[in-house]
Amino acid sequence: MNTFARGMAMRGLGIVYAALQMRVGLHRLGSGIKFGNVTADGKTEDEALTAKMRAGGNMQEYVPFGLVLMLLMETATPMPKKAVAAYGAVLALSRLSAAYGLSNTFTPGFNAGPPRKYGFLGTVGALIAAGAYLSIHALKTLGK
Repeated sequence: MNTFARGMAMRGLGIVYAALQMRVGLHRLGSGIKFGNVTADGKTEDEALTAKMRAGGNMQEYVPFGLVLMLLMETATPMPKKAVAAYGAVLALSRLSAAYGLSNTFTPGFNAGPPRKYGFLGTVGALIAAGAYLSIHALKTLGK
C-alpha cells in the first residue's frame, strides 16, 4: 500500500467521522439539547441522540489504533502491500457497518443488530489479526 492509498483511507474514514459528528450536531440543534442527552423537559433521555453520539464515539475509539497497526504492518514488516490494503478495507468496512447500525438503532423498522454485530466482529478480528501478526514478526526479529 503506498502513501497515497493510505492517505485516501485515512481521509475517507475522517470524512465518515466528520459526517457522524455532524449528525450529532444537527440533532442537537433540532432538539435544543445543548449538552448530554436529556430532553428539554429534563426527564427523559433522547435515545436517538445517544445512538448518534455512540456511533461517532465508537469510531473514534477503534480507528486510530487500527490505523497505527496498519502503519506498523506497512513500514515495520515484510507484509505484502495487498495484504495491508485488505486489512485497511476490512477495518474501514467494519467501522462503516458498525456506525450504520449504531446510528440507526432507534429507527423504526430497522434491525440494527446485524450491522452492529458484524461491524464489531470485523473490527475486533482485524485488530487481533494485526496485533498477532506484529507480535509474531517482532518475536521472529528478536530471535535472529
